Amino acid sequence: MKLGRNLYKTLVASNVSEQNATSITDALENVMTTALASKTDLSEARNELKAEITGVRDELKAEIAGVRHDLHELKLDMTKLEANMTTFRTEIRADMTTFRTEIRADMSEIRHTMEVNGERHSKELAKQENKLTLRFGTMLVGGLSLLFAALKYL
Repeated sequence: MKLGRNLYKTLVASNVSEQNATSITDALENVMTTALASKTDLSEARNELKAEITGVRDELKAEIAGVRHDLHELKLDMTKLEANMTTFRTEIRADMTTFRTEIRADMSEIRHTMEVNGERHSKELAKQENKLTLRFGTMLVGGLSLLFAALKYL
């Protein structure tokens, strides 16, 4: 390496022994080749990072597409559910209207039956009243007749 030779010459010119200058140069070359990244290393790392980012981006796009698909299905399910709820609501309203009509008809029938029965009972009570009036009248006449007959003999 050119840098290593220049460093070696500079160290020797600075009164560093040749053996120490060689050790320092070798150590520096070792560090530069193993620990420090070269432009090629950085370029490779950049390319690997770009490829990984592209992979993650593609995975993320696929996930987003899946979520969008799931959301679309959820919207369809919600639309179906809303339609079912509307149908159910309409059916319940129709059932309630039918029930209300049936109840009104039943109530009207009960009211009519009660009126008919009430009139019949009123007529029966009137007949019973007439019978009782006649009986009491007959008993009164009979009792008075006995009283007058008894007074006549007294």
